Amino acid sequence: MQRPERLAVVLTQIAAQFPELGDDPVMAKSLTDNVTSMIAEAHERYAAGPDGSVVGSTALDPEHLATGTLHAEQAQHPAGAMLAAEMLFDVYLPVFVDEVGAASTAEVLRATRALHAGIWSRFPAGAVAYTEALRQRLTTAHLDSRTQIARDLHDRVAHGILAGLQRLDLVLLTDPPSEDRAEQLDGAARLLRTALGDVQDLAVSLHARVGDALLDDALARHAKDLFPDDERLTLHSTGTPEHLPNWQAEEALTILLEALTNRRKHAAGSRGEVRFDWSPTVLVVTVSDDGPGFDQDSTPDGRLGQHTMRERAVVIGARIDVESAPGTGTTVRLTIPRGTL
Repeated sequence: MQRPERLAVVLTQIAAQFPELGDDPVMAKSLTDNVTSMIAEAHERYAAGPDGSVVGSTALDPEHLATGTLHAEQAQHPAGAMLAAEMLFDVYLPVFVDEVGAASTAEVLRATRALHAGIWSRFPAGAVAYTEALRQRLTTAHLDSRTQIARDLHDRVAHGILAGLQRLDLVLLTDPPSEDRAEQLDGAARLLRTALGDVQDLAVSLHARVGDALLDDALARHAKDLFPDDERLTLHSTGTPEHLPNWQAEEALTILLEALTNRRKHAAGSRGEVRFDWSPTVLVVTVSDDGPGFDQDSTPDGRLGQHTMRERAVVIGARIDVESAPGTGTTVRLTIPRGTL
């Protein structure tokens, strides 16, 4: 039977050794709750008898996941909890042996294994939750940065280009230049209008979010915003769509929007298709067109923004494959493993 007074002594020692756990009321309560639960689990494992397994089946128990999330929210590195666990095992082992009444060598060994399992079964889930919480925090920061950049592009850069266009138009209307000069000004205006369109598209893309939607639905929604008059673009989905982890889905959306933007730039007017093929182990998204294509052997990787797309794919554990040749169109294939991240 667990003895609260003896456990309290151990908790006091741990709190003194690791003030970052003991001084924070939230972390102190978490420490007490977790240590109490660990010891209780160790007793259950020992009580199961010599034939009982000390290997748990709750490696990703929700309660253990919550502890890892709490540590991440409080900026507490898992190493601190691991050191505290080592101290707990070292200090409490003789107490635990006494509590269960282990006398023989076999019983002491069983008690040792039960206490060890009761303590360390928590850490796989804690580490997973801590990593996921940090990943989500990083994703949020990344999306916030994208939003700020998109706002600056729209409010500053796009407005600056538009102001330049208006001045050119005003000059052409109020002070007609020579024929050669007019042609030069028209050329400059065309360049500015192209740049304005590119900046506006980039701002929209940076604002793009998957949020709570499925990836295919999010892409369809944003494609309508970016290409409202494109009647030759179709989207299809096969299999059973499911939500990807948010950090993965947001990067995938950015990659696919880049592929669609490239199609408009380099294969304007072509038929385009986006196909989502969902399976339990992988999601394959294919963006294809019947445009002019290009020679992959003689064209730099940056021709289709492939370098950036490949970098984003690596971040989410995915792969980008590009297939093209002059006169045969272009196919961009994004392959995202599922259930392994």
